[in-house]
Amino acid sequence: PIETLTMTRGFFSFLFFCLFAPSVLSFSPAPRGKILSTQVGMGMFDFLKGAFENEAYEDRRATASHILVETNDEALVVQKEIAGGKAFAEAAREYSTCPSSAQGGSLGTFEPGTMVKEFDDVVFNPENPVGEVLGPLSTQFGYHLIMVEDRFENQVKTDGSGVF
Repeated sequence: PIETLTMTRGFFSFLFFCLFAPSVLSFSPAPRGKILSTQVGMGMFDFLKGAFENEAYEDRRATASHILVETNDEALVVQKEIAGGKAFAEAAREYSTCPSSAQGGSLGTFEPGTMVKEFDDVVFNPENPVGEVLGPLSTQFGYHLIMVEDRFENQVKTDGSGVF
């Protein structure tokens, strides 16, 4: 009803005023040579950026595929089939619960922070061989078998890169 809409708009206007007005109304030019920060600044949303950062591998990119299953036992069975000669992409199409299964498990090329930290730690670790099945790796999504297809170091970070 219109009363709810009016009350909601009023609430959000009030909330906006309380959060932003103090810093806007108290704005004054910075003294020469000084940088001032306000309560409403660029740092307000840093927690979002920080949630996906993995600074240990900041200058790197990787191309990888994975197979996501629900249990460790299921991952071990799939890993054994791959070791027996089944193609990784074929196993991904057959067993993986991730939408990437339609592309044979391919995640494309991505930078650190695109995936969860546990995944990054495996993919971007130079001690883990390229072209071999790694895992099973447990994450919040399930159990992964990972194949790193390529790894690039000392890359310039660009906007818009990654899987999503």
